Amino acid sequence: MYVSARERKVIDLLLQSQDDLPIKQIADLLEVSSRTVHRDLKGIEEVLETHQLTLQKKTGSGLAILGNDENRLQLRRAISDQKALDYTPEERQVLILSRLLDSSEPVKLLTFASELGVTAATISHDLDKIENDITGYQLELIRKRGYGVEIQGDEANIRDAISHLIMHHLDELDFLKLLRDHIQGPASPTLDSVSDHLLGLVNKETIATIEQTVESIRPILNYHLADSAYIGLVIHLALAIERLRQGEFIRMEDSYLDELRPAKEFEVASQLIRKLEEVFNLNIPEAETGYITMHLMGAKVRYDQTISLEESSLSIAFKAKQMIEFVSKEMNQNLHQSDQLLGDLVVHLKPSVYRIQQKMDIQNPLMDQIEGDYPQLFTILENAVEQVFPSLTFPKEETAFLVMHFASALLNMSETIRIRVMVVCSSGIGTAKILAAKLKQQFFEIEEVEHKSLFDLEKINLHEYDLIVSTVPLRDRDQYVLVNPMLPQSDVHKLEHAIRRVKIGERMRKVEKSPPPEVQTLQAIKASVSSIQNCAEVISQLLNHLKVLPVKPIGKQEVITEACEHLERKGALTNPKEVKRALLEREKAGGLGIPGSSIALFHTRLSVIPESSFTVLTLQEPVSILGMDGDMMPVRTIILMLAPEKVKPEGLEVLSFLSSILVEDPKSIRVLDSHEEESITQYLSNQVHQFFQKKMTI
Repeated sequence: MYVSARERKVIDLLLQSQDDLPIKQIADLLEVSSRTVHRDLKGIEEVLETHQLTLQKKTGSGLAILGNDENRLQLRRAISDQKALDYTPEERQVLILSRLLDSSEPVKLLTFASELGVTAATISHDLDKIENDITGYQLELIRKRGYGVEIQGDEANIRDAISHLIMHHLDELDFLKLLRDHIQGPASPTLDSVSDHLLGLVNKETIATIEQTVESIRPILNYHLADSAYIGLVIHLALAIERLRQGEFIRMEDSYLDELRPAKEFEVASQLIRKLEEVFNLNIPEAETGYITMHLMGAKVRYDQTISLEESSLSIAFKAKQMIEFVSKEMNQNLHQSDQLLGDLVVHLKPSVYRIQQKMDIQNPLMDQIEGDYPQLFTILENAVEQVFPSLTFPKEETAFLVMHFASALLNMSETIRIRVMVVCSSGIGTAKILAAKLKQQFFEIEEVEHKSLFDLEKINLHEYDLIVSTVPLRDRDQYVLVNPMLPQSDVHKLEHAIRRVKIGERMRKVEKSPPPEVQTLQAIKASVSSIQNCAEVISQLLNHLKVLPVKPIGKQEVITEACEHLERKGALTNPKEVKRALLEREKAGGLGIPGSSIALFHTRLSVIPESSFTVLTLQEPVSILGMDGDMMPVRTIILMLAPEKVKPEGLEVLSFLSSILVEDPKSIRVLDSHEEESITQYLSNQVHQFFQKKMTI
């Protein structure tokens, strides 16, 4: 009788256990959901029946196998004798994919079916899933009747896919230990056949030699090479050597190699390649040096936490600010208040964007846990990166890193959130009181702790509590933390994690409430009214002079001249030559192009400008203008924002608001780039109107 891998593992656990096993505990051990375990029970009962055994399901306690010792022993032997051909679908797909990536010849479906002990139809279904997975690596799955199956694509993409398989299915922190165990002798008993197969993709002696060679160049680097970067480099080199021996060569454009050569990392990579050529007696192409350089450069910027905001690309800073604004709006939270979020995002995004652009692999072993803990925030960040980085595809692993930055900011900036906790034990006395006292002592966030027995649960509305902590397994409940009453350190960590999740959940549900009206003095009221009048005056000027002006394909100076003369005719300025001079001088002082767009913002304040104005110049052909990130960029839309030299503070506030939406609201870029006069004027006038309405409510 066929027994799936997961069913076999559940039966093993039950046979080994002296006590009943809660379903949640089984699910945690197998790293699946309780619902998945429930679905497997029917198949497990059928297996037990063939051995004259029964499955006991005890409410509040868990599962147990009932029957005589002889039948239990026969079942244990049958399970252990089952061949290693029994894989989960995920394991089977990993084995198929790794075989195809490593093979230079097509493989027949019947070969896979025979080796894995399944039907050809099952293999065909697995290939459908694999075909979808490899599109992210720009690889193609070729399937032809009578020919077999193979994967085709660039060598660099094939290596990336193999690296991802190894890194994803072997724990990053234990990887080197597993490799060394594999080198020193037979595979560790803790390794299953899938892990062993993946390690077999590279020669063990090759791995040992590469480790020694990489270690020799570490002192040359002036920064720490973190474990994950070290592992990635070792895997890349091991695969490179194996593939080169098979006659598979990687390629890199000469122009990109020329860009990499001046970097110190290129010299380090060159030394490493020379040593490997000598050790392995191979002629290694220079393209390999380029890819090693990218690994080292990626590692440097990812782990160099001393990079300051000023040293980072302004383009990334703008993107980070746009992301903060997007998430703030989605959550109704002002995340700009966070002191560290912007700087942390810039430091993180700079290497991440580089890795994504170069299609380098990004690993995050906590991705599934982060997505499960913060699903709403995860979805918001997925939408945010899609809006802010429309030309890039962020993998979920990278989105998970961003979620943790925002989660940390939410926790740090939040007011103290008090948590109500329900403690459950078998009787509701004794151990529950001890645990309640320990919880209040250990966690300052816990304001109130109530303790109940198992018998009370049916009468209690558990939704009134932020967290359920229990000393005994709870039937049909997934959302609780099972702990030892004496609260060992491992349980403290579990509770810290659960409390963070509760606090983030509270922030996600939080709705800003208007404070009660304050009693104002006459002087304060007059100042407030005057401020609103000043604001209204500037907004009126801006709306009167708001204009979308199409300009013929002429040079930059002629564009500015035409715009200034138009504004003079409208009474918005009195000396167009002086204004033009000031605008061009401003450009020399620093870039005015907005990175990631085709828009430039020219602005100045002069005494010859009597009224504030906002003019959008749409160009039929782009002109070249220095961007805020220091690079020249093509510009098809020029914005002129002009104000009097002695503009009132409220006027500056309005103009600053208009500047900010160009950076913080991705929609503004799309609208302005559209060159559609009606859409532009409607969008800008509505933005100013909303600003004024908020001003009125302050």
